[in-house]
Amino acid sequence: MNVETAINWIDRSIEIETGRHLSDLQIFIISQVWQGKKYLDMAAEYHCTEGHVKDIAAALWQLLSQLLGERVTKTNLKSILQRHIIPLAQSSSLVNYQFIGREQATASLDELIQQGQRSIVIQGEGGVGKTMLAQQYLQTCGCDAILELSMAKETAQITPAEIVLEEWLGQDLGIDPGREFGVALLRLKRQLSACKIGVLIDNLEPALDRDGRFVDAHRSYLELLRVLTDRQLAGVTLITSRDRLCEIDLNLTHYRLSGLDLPTWQTYFNYRQIATTPSAIAPLHQAYGGNAKAMDIIAGNICTDFDRELNVYLASADRTVETGLRQLIITQFDRLQSLDPDAYRLLCRAGAYRYQDLSRVPVAALSSLLWDVALERQLSVVNSLKNRSLIEFQSGMYWLHPAVREIAIFRLRQTDDWTKTHQQAANYWTDSVVKIVHADTAITALEAYYHYLEISDFSQAASVLLQPRDNQWGQFLPLASNLYRLGAIQPVLAAIVQLMPNLSLDLRYAELANILGDLYSIVGRIDLAIETQQQAIDYTTITLVNTDRHDLSHPTHCLKILNLDSLLSMGLYQLDLWELTKASELFETVIAKASNTIRDRWAMKANVCLALAQSYLHNFDRTRQLLTEIETLTTQHQWTGSSAYFLQKIGQTYTNLGDLDRANTIYQQTLTFCQTGNYLQTQGRTLIGLAQLERINGNLQQAQTNHRQSIEILDRLGAKSDLAAAYYQAGWTWHQVGDVIGSQLYLERARELFTEINAPQQLAKIAAGIYE
Repeated sequence: MNVETAINWIDRSIEIETGRHLSDLQIFIISQVWQGKKYLDMAAEYHCTEGHVKDIAAALWQLLSQLLGERVTKTNLKSILQRHIIPLAQSSSLVNYQFIGREQATASLDELIQQGQRSIVIQGEGGVGKTMLAQQYLQTCGCDAILELSMAKETAQITPAEIVLEEWLGQDLGIDPGREFGVALLRLKRQLSACKIGVLIDNLEPALDRDGRFVDAHRSYLELLRVLTDRQLAGVTLITSRDRLCEIDLNLTHYRLSGLDLPTWQTYFNYRQIATTPSAIAPLHQAYGGNAKAMDIIAGNICTDFDRELNVYLASADRTVETGLRQLIITQFDRLQSLDPDAYRLLCRAGAYRYQDLSRVPVAALSSLLWDVALERQLSVVNSLKNRSLIEFQSGMYWLHPAVREIAIFRLRQTDDWTKTHQQAANYWTDSVVKIVHADTAITALEAYYHYLEISDFSQAASVLLQPRDNQWGQFLPLASNLYRLGAIQPVLAAIVQLMPNLSLDLRYAELANILGDLYSIVGRIDLAIETQQQAIDYTTITLVNTDRHDLSHPTHCLKILNLDSLLSMGLYQLDLWELTKASELFETVIAKASNTIRDRWAMKANVCLALAQSYLHNFDRTRQLLTEIETLTTQHQWTGSSAYFLQKIGQTYTNLGDLDRANTIYQQTLTFCQTGNYLQTQGRTLIGLAQLERINGNLQQAQTNHRQSIEILDRLGAKSDLAAAYYQAGWTWHQVGDVIGSQLYLERARELFTEINAPQQLAKIAAGIYE
């Protein structure tokens, strides 16, 4: 095997798993590793640092480890790939071969689309082949990109449409989704209008009621489908469902998919090396209505347990010709239980995985459920399921067909394994993510949360959200914070909101309240942010009062830090509302509590914020005094995202003092850091400050450019408070330019946003014609 074959296979496997291709540097690293080169030599040839090469390589090895189900390193890459590629290529060809017999269905879809029906519900019974038809069709119809959603198999576990849309925009299309569902829908529609995008929503029926309409809890999917079914769009939307979708105001059509014909069954059995004739196989074909999954399961059963002899299978004393896929699957479960108990237990346990946000799992995830099987036997147990076609597999990844999972999860609930299976699965997801390097790893780690939620272990679910990990920016943050730092706002917001009513009032509750407050602030619900953050303050304050003041234990230290952080956040919320006196009081409280302690870092942050508040109040002597106390923050070289956030506020403070050169220097440094570290929200705020400087200096054209950039960034993020400030400042710049209409439009938009976040003092500024 040559390196080109290896690279092509890796690229294809990663595309199937993540939707992305190898980067130029990743391809270069693989080729150099193949030749036995060292990282230092690679860096020199690629003209980058050795550390950068090592970071990219480490992330690549981790991804390959997840794909292949075993640890991949620079040293063993070549041998592992040589061992995996041939059998995986064989399994891939089998999957493609299962698509035979769908020429007429493909032609029918072509005809419907040519007639202008670009949104189609492929309807049919379970296992008939709806998903494979939809996937294969979208892969061959010339789409620029494909968005895919596997609907949860149980209504209670369905991912909200808001989260799905955020994932599609942020992870698949590389577009900031914003914080509001309506805004995200508009952005999706613009993207669908600009490109030919294929969309697959798979197994929709759990989201429908008995009348074929969306259940009340998921009516937001109707809004999503209104966008997807717009006939003016260039792309194709395919929906698979056992049930008919009866929302009358959607522009879609239904296509009924029937089973495969008898010649196709015979062709498939011949491919599996099962000798048969049309007359011999006809009773099976008729009994199952040509069902594709039934064909696959029966063929697998004959190959594995009946030595590829159809007659022996038909004559077996312990089977009769069942009717329907469900009964066939139940029979296979029962048979497997008697023939291979270990494989039966794994099949039931594998039903615990959600196959939703992560639609497939690596073999290591299955092995983690075989706690009662010797390590050397675990692969053979997995192969037992593969051989019987009871588990789907491709490119080293595994999943259960929905009809199989339905039986698996039902049977698992009846056993003593229910709780331990979810615990083992949660442990696997937690252990598989050591460092948060991108949103995919954060979403992977979040899977553990859902397993603990399923068994009502709310304490452990909270621990998942609060477990700290290093991220790609050198920060050590809880998973919940890493998620929203990477733009996955809706999943973590929904997780915390769902969890908190089930927690007792303790430190973890307060920590989640602290994070939730910041999340609410980001999405523009400052009222809820204040309410939630106050819960954290109340708990930590009361608990600390009842704790020995000399207690130096770890929990006490954490309580004090949390109390300070919540008070600081509250001050920042009040600053956004222009409640300057309230904000100043909160910052003063933080300074008094944190100064001259090991928590002095919070005093430094509060000094920055207090200086800004005092400058807005025109208490300039106090402002200058505070600035002398935070001089080190502006001169340090090891900045973090947090310090960049506060540096922007120092720049604004110097602007208010009239020290424009110093303000510009700080803004430029902050902007450079934000652009390299992907701190978009701080970048947007910094551009507001730079626009204000340019306006003061009379450079109105550059000021307008900066305003437009800041509004574009903050609008993409949906950061309402900051966006309101951006429109407010732009209004006064356009006023100075002499563009009265433009000024009024910007100020009106600022007024609307300040009204939404309930900021009466900000509205009073606009009404009074006051601007900084």
